[in-house]
Amino acid sequence: MDRKRIYLVGICGTGMAALAGLLKEQGHEVTGSDTGFYPPMSEVISSLGIRTYMGWDPANVKDAAPDLVIIGNVVRADNPEARYVIEKAIPYTSFPEALGRFYLAGKRPLVAAGTHGKTTTSTMLVAAL
Repeated sequence: MDRKRIYLVGICGTGMAALAGLLKEQGHEVTGSDTGFYPPMSEVISSLGIRTYMGWDPANVKDAAPDLVIIGNVVRADNPEARYVIEKAIPYTSFPEALGRFYLAGKRPLVAAGTHGKTTTSTMLVAAL
């Protein structure tokens, strides 16, 4: 897989911060933005040396000059960075699509989803496997 400059809109969420770390581990140059940086995810991102931008401003995306933008589930359609990415035809994908593209392609994933019970179900699946 080619090394890319990847920008994550909504980087400080639990899933997005973990994805940022995985992408960095693969050798990609990772940056991202969010409106709130709180522990423990802010500490994880900082410890990985990932450059972040506070707030959602198109200038952040322009400065990062990404090859690909991953738009987190927290991001609404009227988000200024998301609108900029679409207007400038910068390649983008969603968080679930990025997981599929970078990590699940060619594999048979076992997924626990829903509003309640994901942690319990996942723990049971790990124990069973």
